[in-house]
Amino acid sequence: MKKSQLLFATFIFGLSMSFIGCKESEPQPQTYNGASEKLGNGTVFQSVRFSETNQPTNISLTFSKASLEGLSHTALTAVVVKLPAEAIGKTPFSHAFITFSHTGHEPPGIYDLPHFDVHFYTQSLAEREAIPPYMPTTAAKFDNLPPDGVMPKPYIRLPAGVPTMGTHWADPTSPELNGGKFTETFVLGSYDGKSTFWEPMITLATMSSSPNISKNIPLATKFSAPGYYPTKYSIKQVGTDIVVSLDDLVMRQ
Repeated sequence: MKKSQLLFATFIFGLSMSFIGCKESEPQPQTYNGASEKLGNGTVFQSVRFSETNQPTNISLTFSKASLEGLSHTALTAVVVKLPAEAIGKTPFSHAFITFSHTGHEPPGIYDLPHFDVHFYTQSLAEREAIPPYMPTTAAKFDNLPPDGVMPKPYIRLPAGVPTMGTHWADPTSPELNGGKFTETFVLGSYDGKSTFWEPMITLATMSSSPNISKNIPLATKFSAPGYYPTKYSIKQVGTDIVVSLDDLVMRQ
């Protein structure tokens, strides 16, 4: 190789390496995982994904295959799942609260199937745990509904309220409320005038059936606090795990 050719080859190699170095130094999407919690015979943990510009884009719960087994048939299973430390304060969400009931709950004939209530809470853990049973002496905060627009149309408030959870809101157009079978649905929550949780509600049969579900969430026109909120939710099998997530987060004021 002539000296001029060698110099040219060296120049091209150096230039290509500089491009590679620049590419490697560019910001990359990041996913952070929180601590695993025991559920059934397995575990569940929470993750938050950030874009290249450090904006949260996705909040998810990963259920191991074994977490769908060994669940109580007689008592309500409940577990709190914390955000990863890197995500605290970066979204409106503070923690997840998962419950599983083998006999489901009211109304009979609709939600009385074995299912998970997967709550993503914007309310703090302490505030949520302090929510009392719904009684005449405690009803005021349950019945203090958010301003118009905070709950998207066509969601309607369900009767009364649930201790350590709050007031539930459902979409009356959901299939299971119109003669269809309950497989999964999306519920919202409020307490004392604010939106407090976003909840995929999913039957054990659906979680166990290699799901590949992604749906839009009806959009509110107002929000109890500014932050990054989801526009979709999904329930998907990833490897042997089941991932339930709030997706495509966007800033809302």
